[in-house]
Amino acid sequence: MKPKLFILNMPFEDGPGKMWICSHCALIEGALSVNTHWEDMVEVRRIAFPKPRKEVVDILGEENQWLPVLILENNKTITEPTEIINYLAREFSGAAVHL
Repeated sequence: MKPKLFILNMPFEDGPGKMWICSHCALIEGALSVNTHWEDMVEVRRIAFPKPRKEVVDILGEENQWLPVLILENNKTITEPTEIINYLAREFSGAAVHL
């Protein structure tokens, strides 16, 4: 099973005429842009901002809609963006987060 990475499709509207990005998802998009091979190894799903986020709810339940989320085997999850990126770098090679 490929890991599943859920991130918000950006920009998104939250309030009349208010457009936003998710800083956590933007960090992951940046890592994906320099580690293009990850998209072959991970099922990346860019989903809409409004809740309920059916695709995530179907796997993790309604109380676990926080994004970004990387879903591994047995529905183990990683939600911290730096941890997601470093996990992908370890598992599939590529650039990790420099601290």
